[in-house]
This record gives sequence, structure tokens and C-alpha cells, in this order.
Amino acid sequence: MTEENHVFMTEVVTGICPRCQLKTLLVGFDKTFYRCTTCGNDLEQKKNGVIKYINADKDTRIHMFDHEHMNGKEKK
Repeated sequence: MTEENHVFMTEVVTGICPRCQLKTLLVGFDKTFYRCTTCGNDLEQKKNGVIKYINADKDTRIHMFDHEHMNGKEKK
């Protein structure tokens, strides 16, 4: 893997989308952000005893992570 490559790790979960109000599949990336497969709404996951999904907008920051750093390997 070169330094220019980024690894996306996705997760598929079920949840209720706040926009379309349907129980649907949500495709997750970055362990915090999800997209509704029904209406395409971007969501941010909040955990406070209960998992909630809220709308993500242009001001929501998505932090990319480095796969090698995540596995405990520091880049030189």
C-alpha cells in the first residue's frame, strides 16, 4: 500500500433515519458517519446510552484515519 492510498472500512447497520422516518440500512464509515440507503441522507451517530442518528451537514467534520496508524504502525 502506498502513502496515497486510503482504506475505507465500512459497516452496515439498521437504524431509523430522521429524514425519511423509516427503519432502514445505514452504511457507515469512520465509525461515526452513516448514509441512509433509502433516502441518501447523511447522518452522524451519537451515543449517550442510546444510539441516535442525527443529520450531518456541511459544517460536520469527518476525520479520516490512516490505516497503518490505526494498526499501531507509525509512518516514518
